[in-house]
Amino acid sequence: MLSSRKLTNRRTFLNFLAASPILACAGFNSRWVDDLMAASVPAQDASAEQARNEVVIKSVKEALNVFDFDPVARRNLNIAHYTFITDGSFNNETLRANREGFTKYQIRLRRLSGITQVDQSVNLFGKKWESPIYFCPVGRMNAYYPNGAVVVARAAKATRTLQMLSASPTVLESPQGIEDAIAARGEPVWVSATGEAMQPDVIKRIEATGCPTLVWTVDDGGANTIGAKSIQLAGVADLDREADSRCTGCHSNLPKITRIQSTTPMDEMGAVGSLRGENSVKLSWDDVRRVRDLTRMKLILKGIVAREDAALAVQHEVDAVIVSNHGGHEDASARGTIECLPEVLAGAAGKIPVFIDGGFRGGADVFKALALGAAAVGIGRPHIWGLAAFGQEGVETVIALLRRELQVIMAQTGAASTTKIHGDSLIATG
Repeated sequence: MLSSRKLTNRRTFLNFLAASPILACAGFNSRWVDDLMAASVPAQDASAEQARNEVVIKSVKEALNVFDFDPVARRNLNIAHYTFITDGSFNNETLRANREGFTKYQIRLRRLSGITQVDQSVNLFGKKWESPIYFCPVGRMNAYYPNGAVVVARAAKATRTLQMLSASPTVLESPQGIEDAIAARGEPVWVSATGEAMQPDVIKRIEATGCPTLVWTVDDGGANTIGAKSIQLAGVADLDREADSRCTGCHSNLPKITRIQSTTPMDEMGAVGSLRGENSVKLSWDDVRRVRDLTRMKLILKGIVAREDAALAVQHEVDAVIVSNHGGHEDASARGTIECLPEVLAGAAGKIPVFIDGGFRGGADVFKALALGAAAVGIGRPHIWGLAAFGQEGVETVIALLRRELQVIMAQTGAASTTKIHGDSLIATG
C-alpha cells in the first residue's frame, strides 16, 4: 500500500496534468484525478503489507525472538501445513485471546537487585528440570520436518528440556514411533493421547515404553477443525483430501477422514469440519476414573480451563492438570489460557500442580504464568516454527531465546530463582 506522502505527491502530479489545456481539450476534467486515484491504487490487506516488510532470517544467529522463525516456516511449508500449525478454529476468537490475555497483566520491576545469576530450575514429580519451559505435544510432526518428533527429541536432549510427545496416529501406528523418540531423547518421554483414543490397548502400548507420565488431551470439543481450514485454504475440493493428488501421496497411509457437514444429522455432535467420531464432549468423569484405574503412570488432564473441573480432577486422583485450549484450535470461548489460570489454580487448591500452554511467545509471558502460580509452561507453535525453519538447530534456538528472556525478566524483578517468583510482581489491569 502506498504511503500517505507518496499518495500526496502522486495526486499533486496528476492535478498538474489535469490543468493542462491539452488534456482539457481532450475532455478530461478535475474529477478525472479522483477517479484515477481510486482506480489505480488497489486495496491490499494487512498480511500482504506485513509480508513485504518482515525480515526473513537466513540463520538462527539472526533471530532476536521466536517470532523471527515464523516467516521462515511459512516460506518452507506448503500452505496447508503452515495453516494447520498457525491458524485457529471458528473465527480465531480464542487464538487471539491467548495473546491478548497477557496484556491484562503488567510486571512490577525492581532496581539495584545485585543479581548476577538466575536459577530457572523447577521440580516436577520429583525430577529437576533446568527450565519451567517444556515442549507441548504436537501431532503429525512429519508435516513440518522429516522425522519431526525425533528431531525435537534430539533438541530436547541437547537443551535438557521436558518433551511431551503426541501419540498421534502416525506415532502410534509406527512399530517404533514412541521408541524412536525415546532413543533420541536418551530417556523416556511424557506421552500425550487425545480424546477417545485413550483405550486400554493404547495405554498399555504407551506404558510399555517406560513412559512415566501420561498426558490426556481432553479439549478436542468438535470445532470446525484446523485440518479442515487448512485444506480449504489450499483449495482442496469439498475438503476431500483423499481425492486430491497433492495430499494422497503423504496421507494415503492414514485412516480415511469423514467430516461433519451442514447436512449431518444434529444428533451427531460437532461443528462443520470436525472429524466424525472424534469428540471428547462425549466423554465424562467416569472415563477419567476408568483411565486412572488402568495405569500406574502419572495422569495429567490437558485442557482444563474451569475451577470446577480442576476440583473434579483432584477428586478423581489426577496427578496434575494443564490449562490449555489447544492453541485456539478447538473452541470459540474467546478466553486466553492466562485468564483461565487463576480459577484453575483455585480449583486445584494447591493439591496438584497446574501447568499451562497457549500463546506463550516470550520470557515475560512465561514469567506472568509462573507469578500467578503455574508449575511449568508449554510452547507449541514457537518450537514448530523453529523446527520448520532450521530443524534441530531452530528448536534449540527457540528454547535458548525464551530462557534468555526469562532470565532477564527474573533479574529485573529481583527473582534470583523460580521459587522467588511471586504474585506481587504482577499488576492486573483488567
